[in-house]
Amino acid sequence: MTMRRPSMKELAERLGVDRSTISRALSEDKAHLVAPETREKVRKMAVDSGYRPDLTAAALRRGRSQTVGVLVPDLENETFINVIRTIIGSLNSGDGTPATTPLIAETQDRPSAAQRLIETYLSRRVDAIISLASTEADEEILAEAAREVPVILAVRSLAALSLPSALCDDREGGAIVARYFAERGHKTVCQVRGPLLATTFNNRAQGFSAVCAEKGIKEPPEAIHAEHATSAAGKKTLDAVLQTSPRPTAIFAHNDALAIGLIEAIRERGLRIPEDIAVAGFNDIKMAQVLATPLTTVAYPIEEVGEHAAQLVRSLITGDPAPGQSVPFIPKLVIRRTT
Repeated sequence: MTMRRPSMKELAERLGVDRSTISRALSEDKAHLVAPETREKVRKMAVDSGYRPDLTAAALRRGRSQTVGVLVPDLENETFINVIRTIIGSLNSGDGTPATTPLIAETQDRPSAAQRLIETYLSRRVDAIISLASTEADEEILAEAAREVPVILAVRSLAALSLPSALCDDREGGAIVARYFAERGHKTVCQVRGPLLATTFNNRAQGFSAVCAEKGIKEPPEAIHAEHATSAAGKKTLDAVLQTSPRPTAIFAHNDALAIGLIEAIRERGLRIPEDIAVAGFNDIKMAQVLATPLTTVAYPIEEVGEHAAQLVRSLITGDPAPGQSVPFIPKLVIRRTT
């Protein structure tokens, strides 16, 4: 039969001390207030008896739950996951503050899922919400949530909401690729755009097209959109790309997964990369570096975006001054062999 874990009151009675002594002895930041001999007795008794602190009660006393809700559109997306890792690593950097537990959930870009998850986060009294999954359809629910807890946007922006944000300058990222194509002498190019809901893809498209117009580079009159931001979806778009007239000599795929799918389809057609058609992606995922023909891409500023998001969370929760304005971080072009 499993023995019941003791409460703090029972632990205090066994040791003949106050509950406040138990609390301090087991606290990282207050243990020094307890005599070393007593502290060791408390800790040994806690381990031997299987005592576990009531984190919910502690959170209510502090007015904080030490949890942060994190919304992500796709848990298989390497860039999103790496940004989340950076955020959580920074929040739990061992600086003496209590650990923060992330409550990570996937929306798959469904507004109904985002609304349900945000309501769940609020009912659990999270200290903040970080959304990497924001779409225009989420504006109302995010605005409502921001009236109750700090809401931080990361990766994806929402122009209609004045919320603290940690972003990449996706528009400039698209412009960087277009300038590079112009330098390489391309006169006819094409974008394979990600799903319309994501502001990241819209911004990349705008930056790319603005430079193309400035440089006199032709794009197809009809935009080519991938159904999903995956390699399989990217592969399916090649027919539409090759049917444009004149045929483009370079393709800008809005993320590396789309680019990888395009490369596979191009090779299956017997075309050469980059001699017949050049391909550039966005994000610089690990796979981009190890392809048979390594991918030219735009490196996403993962560390900068993640660290800034964590700083915003800390400052908004504690009431400390915010770490500067939400200025987007500039990505960098990584030139490899597909261009």
